[in-house]
Amino acid sequence: MTFPTPSVHAQPPVAPPKPAKFGALAWTAVILGIVGVVCSWVIFLNILTAIAASVGIVLGVIALFGTRRILAIIGVVLCVAAITFTVMATQAAVEILDGSTNQGQVVDAGQTPKQEAPAQNPTWGKRYSWANGLSVDVAAPTACTPGQYSVPQNIARAVRFEITITNGTSAAFETALMSIGTDAQFNGQKAEMVFDSSGGCDSTFDSATVLPGKTYTFHVAYSVGAQPGEMQLVFEPTFNSDKAAFVGQA
Repeated sequence: MTFPTPSVHAQPPVAPPKPAKFGALAWTAVILGIVGVVCSWVIFLNILTAIAASVGIVLGVIALFGTRRILAIIGVVLCVAAITFTVMATQAAVEILDGSTNQGQVVDAGQTPKQEAPAQNPTWGKRYSWANGLSVDVAAPTACTPGQYSVPQNIARAVRFEITITNGTSAAFETALMSIGTDAQFNGQKAEMVFDSSGGCDSTFDSATVLPGKTYTFHVAYSVGAQPGEMQLVFEPTFNSDKAAFVGQA
């Protein structure tokens, strides 16, 4: 006796899940945005992460045409925020590093600066004082005659300044830290410092330690035009400090 063989119904094959279109690009944009935001306040490193965030914006925009649109939007927003924060941090760093000019106090030489004294352009015979108590006096220039072997050659006219540094701080000051003589102008052009070991225009500035309450006086000579004009001398005691710009006739 035979029995009928039951029919076997085969299960239809399960279709594999459809892969997310541009999903990897969306996740990459999110990751680059997070890294950019976290590192946006780290100077120098934030420049690299901002570049990466710019790439993340491009990838996120492409991913908007895929299946992970919300993730792509989040990535684009994070990358834009990273670039914005980087620009803000860079601007803040530039403002800090860019020392301002004549933010201290200007009084007559030998006087003690008052708390309410306004900031202004000091001139010869005035004293400029920084907030920490360090000050500089520049006397009126005097004419000097350079020697035969002075540098530069063919000087039309030379003037010599007497400069005094007064240390009103509580710590010793190293004159080597101060920017002296390199930033000088005459009638809107750079004035060259005169090096004259045998003539009357010798510059006597040298590295020295000025103790608290003490002064240090030296001379610096410059080559200027044949006719009198406006002279400008700029002093900066340390890197990133306020600059004192003395202006007057020479």
